[in-house]
Amino acid sequence: MSGNETHGPTGTLRAGGRGALAESTGAAWRPVEEDGPAEEDDATRDWDNEGGHERGHVAHHPRAAGHDPAPPPDPDALRVTGVLATALPPELGTPHEPVTYTVPGVLSRRVTREEQDAIEADAVRRRLADAGFEDVELTVSDRRLLIGHTSLAALKGGLAHEIANVLRDLGRDLVAEHDRLAAEIAELQKEEDRRAAVVLVEAEQIRFE
Repeated sequence: MSGNETHGPTGTLRAGGRGALAESTGAAWRPVEEDGPAEEDDATRDWDNEGGHERGHVAHHPRAAGHDPAPPPDPDALRVTGVLATALPPELGTPHEPVTYTVPGVLSRRVTREEQDAIEADAVRRRLADAGFEDVELTVSDRRLLIGHTSLAALKGGLAHEIANVLRDLGRDLVAEHDRLAAEIAELQKEEDRRAAVVLVEAEQIRFE
């Protein structure tokens, strides 16, 4: 990762404070604190293992009125629910803003080892590079997807959409592989049952008379 990739409080992102991040990143992002209570208890500062909430989590803005509502996401599907703004570099919005840095995304749930290996594989890096996002690396850390060597502008410019497609395709491929293995095991079990049945019949036909 780049030496410029640092983390700090959101308050240093803009002179306007936390709300400035939502203005700078466009209508597609909003701080979840705007929808929450004015005062946070200890629980809201920590991970919610069911909803993937962490303080500073910037979620996607809902669709505007007049548009057909999107279908509810598969609760089991792995996805990125937003950006963890409090972990962005404090230099953003200043003359010392780095060109690229690590953007931490909040995952909808914990990943399996199989999913982590697939996300961090060279094939994903090549896919992102082929899509025009060279040097971008995805790393899983607990409930975070660390998107290295990128920027908020790159994510808004199509990288976020490409990452969503990557996660969807990886999930689909893993499910298909699990189904294939399950069918293979079931067929092997049927063969074993048939073999055992034949042996049992032959054994029952033996008479010691």
